[in-house]
Amino acid sequence: MKTINFFLESLKKLEMVGTIFPSSRVSAKKMIEPIDFTRAKLIVELGGGTGAVTKEILANMRQDAELVVFETNPPFAKALRDLNDHRLTVVNDSAVKLGSYLKSRSINKVDYIISTLPLAIMDRKTITKVFEEVTNTLDTQGRYVQIQYSLISKEEIKKNFSVVKMDFTLLNFPPAFFYICER
Repeated sequence: MKTINFFLESLKKLEMVGTIFPSSRVSAKKMIEPIDFTRAKLIVELGGGTGAVTKEILANMRQDAELVVFETNPPFAKALRDLNDHRLTVVNDSAVKLGSYLKSRSINKVDYIISTLPLAIMDRKTITKVFEEVTNTLDTQGRYVQIQYSLISKEEIKKNFSVVKMDFTLLNFPPAFFYICER
């Protein structure tokens, strides 16, 4: 999907997408820096958009690893499926279904969760449920990485993780904050 198509689709559903431009390549690379690809067997991405971060994950992932991407927007989910990678599973559903989806596949824990969900504009009930799903499914040695365009959600994130490190880049529109979290 081209940037103009992302822009137009985002304008239709800004309350779901949270931005009008896909993540920059610099942001995508920052999102995956905390992943140890030598040990990662199962990575989950919440809010895959059209695949800016997804492509970086796939480019670095082992051949025997799996990436499960949750994306609620049907045109974005189609763009992700069009990546045609055997290691990629696209779930056209909400991140609040993470635990039930994994349970249906007899999976208990995941190694890494990468999120582009727009926490700053999501309702409190949904945020609480997403973090419940994340903390229940993330392996004790795993990491959760979240991109945000403001510091509004900082306290909410800190409330759910014992270790929270931050990073930042101006090389994204809008400039982006990254939360690298451990349990």
